[in-house]
Amino acid sequence: MLSEMRAFVLLAETGSIQLTAERLPLTQPAVTRQIQRLEAELGTVLLDRRSKPPRLTPAGLAALDRCRAILGAVGDLKASASADAEPQGVLRIGAATALSCEVIIDAVQMIRGRFPKVALRFVGGWAHDLRDQVQAGRLDAAVVLGAAGLSERLAGLHVRKVAQEDMRIVAGSGARLSRRPGLAELGDNDWVLSPLPCDARHVLASALSGAGRAVRLAAEIQGLELQTALIGQNLGLGLVPARRLAPYARRNRLKVVDAPEARFAFDIALVSAPHLGRLDSVVEALGDRLAAALAPRPPAA
Repeated sequence: MLSEMRAFVLLAETGSIQLTAERLPLTQPAVTRQIQRLEAELGTVLLDRRSKPPRLTPAGLAALDRCRAILGAVGDLKASASADAEPQGVLRIGAATALSCEVIIDAVQMIRGRFPKVALRFVGGWAHDLRDQVQAGRLDAAVVLGAAGLSERLAGLHVRKVAQEDMRIVAGSGARLSRRPGLAELGDNDWVLSPLPCDARHVLASALSGAGRAVRLAAEIQGLELQTALIGQNLGLGLVPARRLAPYARRNRLKVVDAPEARFAFDIALVSAPHLGRLDSVVEALGDRLAAALAPRPPAA
């Protein structure tokens, strides 16, 4: 019955028979039969098959919580019974494009060194897309940036905050701004920003709308290299993660804009799917490594 419950939980999380079959792995008809056997065993209908894709019935929603709890308890029991067992298998990880390449490479090297039987499948992308992929079961974990309250918007997933990332508003050396511009003045300037669904751009747009302004785009560019070069040519203002600013600021003669009404901070979080079994320890080690690498450094003496 555990396999039937596992198939049901994955189907509820992915919303797709095909994705559930790929994760298990089974054929799609086999997944369908597992759901039918679980319904027969429980004596209730778990899916409303009149809708496409099928939706959980009220009984299905109640059963989902119980199945998750049972699978979690079984996973804990297996982990305690085989605490010395070496993690193995394929771990699919995503990383947001805004994160430092050096930090991600260090984490990958750590995993490969400590867990030689774990094969990594690594992808980059926008934080929003990566979170969706973890929820849909296409990724096991992802390192993402998100505004406060991320865990409240990702029901059913594990969310661990590993650091905070401050965003800096930057301008070219020739930009003409008051010493401490307000939102209205910022909204009257052009911007060089990443394409949607960039979280930082969403937050900026929300802040400017409070002052009756919209984002005025001079350029929509993916990648800090070209973004900061254009900002350095005074094409517009931009947003750059504080940890990554220094080399770009030197190269392009950028200055940080002190805007008290527009100070944006994001959580760097490790989002992971439940029930990864022995791979949970790999994800935990990844979180520890990221937290250590991203911890604030004391100022040099």
